[in-house]
Amino acid sequence: MLLNTNSNIVEVLQQRALSHPDRECIIFLGDGENQSDSLTYKENDIAACHVAGLMQKRGISKGDRVLIILPNSLEFVKIFYGCLYTGILAVPLHEPAGTKQIELYMETFLPTLKVSKPCLLIATTEMVDFLRNKLTTEQQNIFAGLEIVSDKEILAEKNLEYTPPELHKKDTAYLQFTSGSTGTPKGIMIGHSNIMANLEEARKFMQLEEEKGTVLWLPLFHDFGLAAGLMGAHYSGGFVVLMTPAHFIRKPLRWLSAISKFRCAHSYVPPFALDLCLKKISDEELENLDLSCMVSVTDGSEPVHYQPTKNFIERFSRYGLKSDVIRPGFGLAEIVIMFSGCKTGLEGISVNRNLLETEGRLELADKNMSETDKKMLVNLGPQMDGHEIVIKGNENQSLPEGIEGELMVSGPSVAKGYYNNVESTEEIFHQKIKGKEQHFLTTGDTALLWKGNLYFTGRIKDIIIIRGRNYYPHDIEQVLSLVEELRPGCLMAYSSKGENELEHLTAAVEVRADLIKDLVMFKKYILPAVDQKIIEIVGEYFQIIPSERLYLAPGAIAKTSSGKIRHQHNRQIFLQQNFEGLIERVSSLKDVESFVGSEKKTTLELEIVALFEKIVSLKPELDQPILDCGADSVVIVEFVDQIEKKYQQDFEVEDDTTLRDIARQIEQS
Repeated sequence: MLLNTNSNIVEVLQQRALSHPDRECIIFLGDGENQSDSLTYKENDIAACHVAGLMQKRGISKGDRVLIILPNSLEFVKIFYGCLYTGILAVPLHEPAGTKQIELYMETFLPTLKVSKPCLLIATTEMVDFLRNKLTTEQQNIFAGLEIVSDKEILAEKNLEYTPPELHKKDTAYLQFTSGSTGTPKGIMIGHSNIMANLEEARKFMQLEEEKGTVLWLPLFHDFGLAAGLMGAHYSGGFVVLMTPAHFIRKPLRWLSAISKFRCAHSYVPPFALDLCLKKISDEELENLDLSCMVSVTDGSEPVHYQPTKNFIERFSRYGLKSDVIRPGFGLAEIVIMFSGCKTGLEGISVNRNLLETEGRLELADKNMSETDKKMLVNLGPQMDGHEIVIKGNENQSLPEGIEGELMVSGPSVAKGYYNNVESTEEIFHQKIKGKEQHFLTTGDTALLWKGNLYFTGRIKDIIIIRGRNYYPHDIEQVLSLVEELRPGCLMAYSSKGENELEHLTAAVEVRADLIKDLVMFKKYILPAVDQKIIEIVGEYFQIIPSERLYLAPGAIAKTSSGKIRHQHNRQIFLQQNFEGLIERVSSLKDVESFVGSEKKTTLELEIVALFEKIVSLKPELDQPILDCGADSVVIVEFVDQIEKKYQQDFEVEDDTTLRDIARQIEQS
């Protein structure tokens, strides 16, 4: 099936309405389980034309901007497609989580409003009432001159004529605002040609076919739900079984049950969703589940971790899930949604963690290596047809396979740029690589290529650099998630400066709500044990200790509307000590005992002690000469070699050299 004869998604939808008018287009599960409403392709086309007509009646024309602040619903679909039909630039945005979150909401909403300069805002009746009547006078002034109407008011208008505008491939179709996880939200100009190029590649990757269903709970204001889930299904001639994110979060079984009930072949999920299914669904609830119909589930939008994904596959294989269904992919809104994916399912390579973190170089792990010395990288597949991936070095050169650098992308899916932001467009979309004629999009991510496949390693802005070694927050956060008393997905690692102005590791973690009902009991009996677990597990995996641990109440760590941790935003707040929800702040430098002894030690000393114990298999004393510890001399040589590699300096070990001496040498270098 090829749809290249169509120049835009509007033509695709209109074609479907003519050729298959009675084919289901969308099935909406009002309670997350039972069908409450639906649209055929003909009904969807009629609804879109209706909305397009009423927009024109209001004097809104091609190129004007309309904010859509609606939950997953048929109303969202009708209004969004209606905007596309008439060339209006829809700007999908999320709703605020409630009155308590309105200030945080305004932080991202105000820049969006300023950039997009909309002529109309469409929201739910409840949201419209909130915006009209429950904001402060200062907040209401923000909306002065902006017409605000509910989706019910819009769709209630009748007998509207629609005059189709001329749509060109190079026209902007809609504005997809970035999440703001790495800075101020920007409006990405998604062109019709970008959509068509990306959806065709996604169709091939996902093996999308006519009349096949896609279960979708991802929010439609987000590119993963909107482009991949909604438009991707309709591009291929399939149907969407739609529910809200809240339906899934409250009861993850609903997602899998919908797949089984409607015999759907496809879906899209972030990694946390798979983990939630493992934790929240009992075996008894799965008795009648049949997942044999599934063909592909794209796993993306955040770093994919190998073992949790493998655990999901292994457990649900008992219910018909095939091994190649869960397909890790990689993408971003600036390229519509995806630019690589692994068609063969979950694959990974085990690499030498130390070499990757210190030298940015891939070396396959030795089978005799301990698990903490290894790092599993997930295969994100090759680049899409017609696109090119380059790993850029410090001198704008293309790096060879196995070397880590900045991930760059070019191709027809790359968006036109940022709306009303020439400077950022030039900086992000128009990068040059030596020896290449075309412009490249810089992703802000670090990655490497190996045997033609992409492997993600981290985000440039979030990388923690301590004494010349790169630590990736998502790796540390994944390890912290093994501590059962903490809230998965609500854990953050970042760097801060100590009294000596040296960078050190800090962990900010949210504690389970049930454990802090009695704060006195928590601090006295539970906190010390949790703190010890964090020290031990991070020390074991990374040979570094979080010198500060911030224990926070649920909800204290700010996230984007798509659920990503706002690392830079939170870091600034935490460094300024200007945040709510702090339960306890613990510092190793002052009041926490080492996990290898009762003597108080600096963070650097803790790291060296941990590495010594790991290699030599003895619990050392800081002031004991390391040659007198009773270990084999060959092992001591190995320890010194590891220390030299880790801290990138040479050490002369004398008869009386102690671990404290080594720490002092490093501090003075």
